[in-house]
Amino acid sequence: MSYCSVSKLAAETRVKDVSEFIELLGYQYEGRIHSNQAGELLCYRWFEDRNYHSWSGVELSLHRRNGSVYVETRTAGAISYFDFKQQNKTIKLIKKHFGGSFETDEGKGRYLSIHESRIPPEASGCHLAFNRFGSNLIASRVYISSRNFKFQRPHELKGFPEMARINPWIISNNLCLPFLVSIFEDYWKTTYVALLKCSEKKERIFKSVKISAEKLALASTGSISLEEAFAESLSFQNVLSICKNFSELDPKIKIDAVLRKPYRRRKISLFDSLEEMIKLRHRIIHSADFAILTDEYIKGLSHNLEVAVVKCYQHLTEIYGWRYEKWWHAGEP
Repeated sequence: MSYCSVSKLAAETRVKDVSEFIELLGYQYEGRIHSNQAGELLCYRWFEDRNYHSWSGVELSLHRRNGSVYVETRTAGAISYFDFKQQNKTIKLIKKHFGGSFETDEGKGRYLSIHESRIPPEASGCHLAFNRFGSNLIASRVYISSRNFKFQRPHELKGFPEMARINPWIISNNLCLPFLVSIFEDYWKTTYVALLKCSEKKERIFKSVKISAEKLALASTGSISLEEAFAESLSFQNVLSICKNFSELDPKIKIDAVLRKPYRRRKISLFDSLEEMIKLRHRIIHSADFAILTDEYIKGLSHNLEVAVVKCYQHLTEIYGWRYEKWWHAGEP
């Protein structure tokens, strides 16, 4: 689902003037593409990182067709209040400065209805972290389902264990596992930063860990935030550390309890499954040691990750009273 608009500007309008005006509105130029229908399009994008205002941002294209200049805007279905506001603002100001007419999904001369409400920055930041995890998980599953090596799969290897180290299926699975761990770690780190930015305990928490000079230098130039610099000083490489970091940030956050809770009568909890996955990752990365990992094992890990993150994100929305939304669907692992 997306929200679109098309503005046809007054006849005397010049593309250069519109281009300069669009940049004044905060859009960044992204390049040119060619369309058989519209000819050459100038492409722009607006995205506001500050206080996690944007979720998808606003895409904009500018082109001339049949002697008239057209401006088109588009936002994805996963849109924030501020994305909606910027899209309507763009349509309105272009009409005001260059005349002409416009049409949106709501009809001719009608602005888009803002369906999203304004939510706290920490809620928006956690939502973005959750969506980013989903996007990375989808990418990993597309890769796993698209592989096609001209070699026997791991379960077909019988009596030839020495062939395992040169089996592309096993090599691929050993590369997939660290990526799965990295997206799990990234989810928790970005979620932690979003909560820390709005935490009333920020001053006390900053005193607990020394931030490296390198990270402070990056923060001073604006390359990263101070909260990101602090989070880089913490460990998110094992589940116990993750639980500790969040409980110190807010005692109401009980990641440990969520992950240890029985799930579908499994003998091994999600907590222990994730710990096993992380230990295996360390063995692969630090010892250059390949494990005989089947496709079924990797798919099981992918499933465990999705269930764990969804349950933990739901836990956050429940304790803070946020609306739970899951815009992505990763399909079957």
